[in-house]
Amino acid sequence: MRTFILLPLSLSMLFAQIVSLDEMIQNAQAPKLIEQRLQEERLAQESKALASTQSAPLSLEHSLARNNGKGLSGYEHSVGLSKEFILGDIQELDRKRMGLESEAYLIEQQKILIDVNNRLKNLYHQYCLDSDYLSTVQEAYDKFTLLSYKKQRAFEEGEISKTELLQIELERSRLEIELNKYSRQNNNEKRLLLSLTTLPKEASLSCQDTYPIQKGISSTNEQPSLDQEAYQKRIESTQVGLKRYNQKIESVEVSMGYTKELENDIYTIALSIPLNFSSNKSEYEKAALLHQSSALSLRYEEQKQEKVRQITALEQQLSSRYQTIQAQQQNIDNYKNNLLSMMKKSYDYGESSVIEYLLSQQKLYTLEQELLKEKKDYYQTLFKLYSIYEIKEK
Repeated sequence: MRTFILLPLSLSMLFAQIVSLDEMIQNAQAPKLIEQRLQEERLAQESKALASTQSAPLSLEHSLARNNGKGLSGYEHSVGLSKEFILGDIQELDRKRMGLESEAYLIEQQKILIDVNNRLKNLYHQYCLDSDYLSTVQEAYDKFTLLSYKKQRAFEEGEISKTELLQIELERSRLEIELNKYSRQNNNEKRLLLSLTTLPKEASLSCQDTYPIQKGISSTNEQPSLDQEAYQKRIESTQVGLKRYNQKIESVEVSMGYTKELENDIYTIALSIPLNFSSNKSEYEKAALLHQSSALSLRYEEQKQEKVRQITALEQQLSSRYQTIQAQQQNIDNYKNNLLSMMKKSYDYGESSVIEYLLSQQKLYTLEQELLKEKKDYYQTLFKLYSIYEIKEK
């Protein structure tokens, strides 16, 4: 009966969808939500720019009065319309200025998208590292299970003591606990990753397309940085603002009215022109824009220096971790090929105790765990560096 139960499970695992890193990124939910949010924000800011640059609506005025004079008396009333007209290209310049500010903001928001994608890549690599380590623990457990079986036979034939058999059994049990722990952790990591996408939960992750561990990265991104693009948009916005406040006459107001004064009909037409030269408002606005332009330049220089500082620090960390990984890997290879193999032969020939053999095995697990941690730290540093470099593709 057990065979029939396991068969469908084995077949489902065999035909489960295998997901690559690129497929995981393409089906991730967070970037799509961010893109939709940015699209809605863009539309909202466009509508806001149109609303804030509209001229005042047409005004209707009406009044009613009563004249109680000694001569004629009666009701008097008046009605009037007035409308402001913005002259020249002031509305267009205001809209352009607000549009440039909106573009600068949306450009900077693209950094969030890059950072989210790189965090997903890091989670993918952390999972693949743990999967690889899980295979190592599984291999060690299988070896000790086989050794335990052989030693059980040897104990039954009186070749080894009960103490030696128990020590091997304890190590096998310890490895089984480790295997179950890392297996649960690895499954949880996979569920978390797939829950962040629209991919089926039973899919498997390829782990055949991880980024290589190397000393450093070369930035092939020749496009201007997002900070630079946003800075240029804001500088252009201040230039448009200076042009806008150079207008001598910004608007005029036209009004028409009709007044009924007892037996008289009065018609009026009026024109109101603001005289900008009688106020310093435009000069203050231009001064503010000039100071704003200087502040933007200083802020951009600060961002560049901070970016250089972060890149330098992360590149040094990446190089240091690469060298540590290489040294640790070489140390493990030497340990396996030399000391561990010698200890295995010595134990097989009865020249070493079971305690010495088990300690040599546990030393290997410690070295492999240290290497695993260093590789995880390497990829965390790598994808932080990718985010700062604004690298989107592999």
